[in-house]
Amino acid sequence: MILSKIERYKDKRRYDIYIDGEQVLRIHEEVLIMFGLRTGDRLNDEIIENIRTSEEFVLAKEKAIAILSRRMRSEKELRDKLRIKEFHPEIIGKVIIYLRECGFIDDTKFAMTYTNHILSRKPAGKALLQRELRLKGISQTITNDTITKRLSDGDEDELARTAAQQFLKKHQRVNTSIDEKIQRQKLTGFLARRGFSWQTIYRVLRSLNSDIEEQIE
Repeated sequence: MILSKIERYKDKRRYDIYIDGEQVLRIHEEVLIMFGLRTGDRLNDEIIENIRTSEEFVLAKEKAIAILSRRMRSEKELRDKLRIKEFHPEIIGKVIIYLRECGFIDDTKFAMTYTNHILSRKPAGKALLQRELRLKGISQTITNDTITKRLSDGDEDELARTAAQQFLKKHQRVNTSIDEKIQRQKLTGFLARRGFSWQTIYRVLRSLNSDIEEQIE
């Protein structure tokens, strides 16, 4: 089989490849250079298949970089995005390795950035942070390391106290008598949903005891 013509496509970085007079491939400029293709080259089925595979890799890489340009992603998120675009799993794996080696994806950095993002929006405990990071596909090791670096027990107590104060302020009812036990139950449930441990909740409830009574009166 003879490469009979190389013609630039309307996308200036892509080229149509003609073999024995028939348009067979459309490839990226990077692939053209990679294989050093020239008119008159002899191609066999193996070379053509390698060109196809390299073309899919370049397309997947470009799509991945475009996705990352919009915002930081975890490896799992990026894999899922590329899978939706129907790239072959082997190609996706190679793209992930390439991007990891280039520093474009880094689950350790992502985990810390995402944790800071969550905490900038609302007070959250370690359990909630763990759930959120696991949903992003972050490994247990990275998740634990990130939370340990980001939150000490004292930090978590302070966040829980802030969350409790926000809850009390929001649910303050003027001229309405609220049973203290019910108020505590509601506050406890709220803090638990925010991912705070029972030990943290207990300590915060004790420290806020006087504040809670003032809200109830």
